[in-house]
Amino acid sequence: MLKGKIFDVSLDLRKDSKTFGKHFTTIISENNSKSIFIPKGFAHGFCTLEKENYIMYSNSNYRHKKSEIGIKYNDKELKIKWPIKKPIISKKDSKNMSFSEFKQRFYK
Repeated sequence: MLKGKIFDVSLDLRKDSKTFGKHFTTIISENNSKSIFIPKGFAHGFCTLEKENYIMYSNSNYRHKKSEIGIKYNDKELKIKWPIKKPIISKKDSKNMSFSEFKQRFYK
């Protein structure tokens, strides 16, 4: 984190993992200097907690916009306790699928 503060979430989507469907959350900020590694097979999302945020990513592959998918941030099955009540959601993210839809689509 170069500047700001975010609430970061990673979700295990590895079908045969004992932690499948479980999530990990942490606060990353310029003050705590944390960084995280999110392995292949995990979903990732975050919520900004300050007005201005600069985040540095390193990815294992190039972005392929047409293959991007998402799971609804507030899916009741996941029970993620987000720190804000009325987030601003991008148009793209507002079209994300439920966790149940994700499992039906990819793990038949």
